[in-house]
Amino acid sequence: MTQSTMVEARTGRLPSIVALLLLSGVILDIQWGALSPLIGTIATESGLSGSEIGWVLNAMMVGSAISIGLTTRMGDIYGHRKVLIALIILAMVGSVLGATANGFWPLVTGRFFLGLAVAIPLSWGLLRPRATARQVRLVSLALSLLLSVCTPLATVVGGYVVELGLPWQTVFWVIFVMYAALLILALIAPETPAAARAAVRLDWFGALGLGVWVTALLIGISEGPSQGWTSPIVLGSVLVGAVVLTVWITQQRRAQEPLVSFRNMDVRQALTGFSGLLLIAIVAQGIFLAMPLLLQTPTSSGYGHALSALDSSYVLLGMIPGAALGYVWTRWGLNRLGPKVVLVISGTAGVALFLGLAFAHDAVWMFYVYAFGYSLTLLSCLTTAYTLVAAAARQDNMATTIGMQNIVQFVGSTAPVAIVLNVLVPDATGFIPESTFVGLYIALAAIVAVFVVAWAIFAPNHITDLHAIDTETDPAKVHVPVPSH
Repeated sequence: MTQSTMVEARTGRLPSIVALLLLSGVILDIQWGALSPLIGTIATESGLSGSEIGWVLNAMMVGSAISIGLTTRMGDIYGHRKVLIALIILAMVGSVLGATANGFWPLVTGRFFLGLAVAIPLSWGLLRPRATARQVRLVSLALSLLLSVCTPLATVVGGYVVELGLPWQTVFWVIFVMYAALLILALIAPETPAAARAAVRLDWFGALGLGVWVTALLIGISEGPSQGWTSPIVLGSVLVGAVVLTVWITQQRRAQEPLVSFRNMDVRQALTGFSGLLLIAIVAQGIFLAMPLLLQTPTSSGYGHALSALDSSYVLLGMIPGAALGYVWTRWGLNRLGPKVVLVISGTAGVALFLGLAFAHDAVWMFYVYAFGYSLTLLSCLTTAYTLVAAAARQDNMATTIGMQNIVQFVGSTAPVAIVLNVLVPDATGFIPESTFVGLYIALAAIVAVFVVAWAIFAPNHITDLHAIDTETDPAKVHVPVPSH
């Protein structure tokens, strides 16, 4: 059998797997974004306290943190399809629990089950052994575009549920239907070929240990602003996380086959990709958390715009055309210029974006421009990061490698959220001082600048894919450009 025939044979079922991956991305955005505008309604109708609402919000993150190391590695070893089907069924149960919840525990349990379903890494695991280098990059670009569009849409849709007077349970029923569609796609998808699976024993301690230390740190950091940084739950969680992390690192260094093995991977490319994910996890709080607060500040403050929570979320819709143009720019740039140049140019523009937010925020229309610019520039860094990581992973550790993206994003975003919530507090006038917003955006610009300098020094000049089905057997195709047309 010729190489082209082998490639054609293994890519025959690719469209259904791509659909599975893209739908997983849509569901992820709806799960995370659509519930936020409904928190007040849920708290009132369910009689939940502020602390209980916090746990409802964090339950999905905790479920993901616990699940991701274990389930992605199980997929890499035993087959991604069977693990994915089990998790989708759990997510459907979680959706029903959330939709029919009458109190705290059913709701938090439902959200926890939804968090367990880490569908994107497992879908990538199904795709990797069947995709060419070019297809991996195109799917990375498409998934990033879809996530960039659905993130603001999910928030606005959640706001419309409130505005139209629909029951908040509607969101959970929508998620249930989408998971049902995902289950159908998973059932018809082929299982990962045995040759593409990891021929190792499951490292139970490594997989579960990862979930324990990540969960403990996330709980400690996320509870800090509300419980107080010296409260027993915060100090205890951080201490447990630090101890387990230390033991986990020691165990992983001694393991014959660690949970995340960089063997035969382009390490610089993978680490550059993870750094891009970390940057966006940090600076996104300036757009999704700080910017709505600035817009909602009363005009009597001298700088606010007195928008409602729903009206301030409309500004995020400016991200949609920015994402579309950013897709074109990133695809062309990766093909013609390489990832280093794309990261440096987009990151430098991101510095200018946050400086603009710091010193020019007098009119509402400006915020639409900033949302557009954020999606065009900094989310191009995110798209490049996704592409770098996907192209670096091996076939037998694809799900685990993509799962580590989630860990980077969880840990990278939780601390900035806690910091922003501690900084953006009203002063004696009852308003958050304008100088606080200015200082925050200058700090974010400085953080982006540090990453830009690091990328200019360390980022690769081109994307390397050593493990696609057409490059493993033909080294000449390791560097495959994405067509710009």
